[in-house]
Amino acid sequence: MPSNLVASRDFAQSNLPRHSTNGSKRERSRASSTHSPKTARLSIIEEDGDIPPLPTKAHHRPFHRRWNLGEPPRFSFETPPPRYSVWDTTGPKGEKLSDVRNNKHIARRGGWRRICVIALLVIAVIVGLAVGLAIGLRKQNSSSNSQDTPLPSTSNTTKPFPAGSYTLTTYLSTIQTDCTSQTQDWSCFPYHTYSESPSQALANFTLIIAAESDNTFTVSNNNPLSVPFDPTPLILLDAGTEDERYHFSTVVDKITPPSLGVQCYFNGTVLEGSLYTKKAQNYPPSSSTTTSAAAPAAASSAASASQSDSRNDFQPWPYAVDIRQSVRGGQTVPQCFKMRSDSEKGDRIVDGITPQPANSMCSCEYKNFGSSG
Repeated sequence: MPSNLVASRDFAQSNLPRHSTNGSKRERSRASSTHSPKTARLSIIEEDGDIPPLPTKAHHRPFHRRWNLGEPPRFSFETPPPRYSVWDTTGPKGEKLSDVRNNKHIARRGGWRRICVIALLVIAVIVGLAVGLAIGLRKQNSSSNSQDTPLPSTSNTTKPFPAGSYTLTTYLSTIQTDCTSQTQDWSCFPYHTYSESPSQALANFTLIIAAESDNTFTVSNNNPLSVPFDPTPLILLDAGTEDERYHFSTVVDKITPPSLGVQCYFNGTVLEGSLYTKKAQNYPPSSSTTTSAAAPAAASSAASASQSDSRNDFQPWPYAVDIRQSVRGGQTVPQCFKMRSDSEKGDRIVDGITPQPANSMCSCEYKNFGSSG
């Protein structure tokens, strides 16, 4: 080989960088390692014991972590946080609610179809409840209005006889005062009998008869000469005869004013009456008026009661009637008291009052038939 070529080769090798020679060494070592019959392997690192279980998820995790709805946007303490909601979340292509659609809980339980079905059911239930409530309130209002509105006044003939409200125009027939030693203590409105004065003997009663069933009736009185009584059964007597009548009997406390500032109490007074259904009446006469003569305070109260009856559309009883008040004598008949200025009972009056035997009787009898007029 020429000497100049050898010299140039030696010069080139001497000028090569050091890492190039190292590279050639690495190449030779890599080649030798690949052709080595035994390939070098990494040793296995053994762990102590079994793999520990995964820790349970905390219940107080944030909402977005619990349902895998993504992370809320980060913000700095220097600026207020932006408005954030899962409804503003968009997917890679700008679709809404991508995290909700891709949520594993929703996808595992039927997806959007199931959610839509549940939403429709909830809406249907709400609409049904609203409609039912509106209809119920409308029916309740209509029923309350029908109950509050009074029925138009109609004739008693539309009710099963004898149900209805009636005015009984009678005259004071007889007075009996044997139950007390002071005859003025027992009195009967209007204080005049028919034999004394037919026109001044007039007295009005008001009765309200209610039908409890087809053939059962009760009677009550809100102003029978200031002696009211509660509903009392009516009993039919002598049915089918000319004396057919409805009879009632009850116990009341009768109060009489024998003199100014004094009131006497006849407790246990029996009030009974007979309402005939066929016997005719003949009082008051057609030519007489229906107003009684003036008689202290009781007369004015009876007149006002008669006017009230006409306003309430009380119908006249079309047949004969017989009303009776009676009480027997005894140790406590009557009990008379001085009245205080506040209308309360004062001292009891015992002077001049002698108890009468139990078989003695005080009574007031009213009727609207049998008169000569």
